[in-house]
Amino acid sequence: MIRVSNGIIIARTLDDVFQYVADYNNNPYWMPVQSVQPVTVGPIQTGTKFKQQFQLMGSAYEMDCLIREFEPGKKITFEYVAPVFIWNGMVLFKPNGAGTHVQAQGNVTLSGTLRLTETLVAPKVRNLINNTAPKLKQVLES
Repeated sequence: MIRVSNGIIIARTLDDVFQYVADYNNNPYWMPVQSVQPVTVGPIQTGTKFKQQFQLMGSAYEMDCLIREFEPGKKITFEYVAPVFIWNGMVLFKPNGAGTHVQAQGNVTLSGTLRLTETLVAPKVRNLINNTAPKLKQVLES
């Protein structure tokens, strides 16, 4: 299992940051995914499902995504299931002066042949995930 964690302060209101992150259609702008398709219809809430396409180490994959907990302005807990990993995590939101502190944390469990190479793959996975925080900051502050 690969433990991941990152955090950043974004100079935008808590509501602005939460609304942007909660809308999974924005994911391709700040996460390493190429596209997103809804599975469930309606507002984003606990139980919302969607699919994302991404590339990892030169191969394209699709992952099934589930919002496990949705607390507006506070927390989004998720599960992403792909053929090569399962990522269970959460994003926490807290006001911080004139901005918002965003903290992401979770566990990535590799599957298939990648599981055998976890020691080699773990730094790449952490780097991929850790790069999302500065990218989110760049998108929201520009």
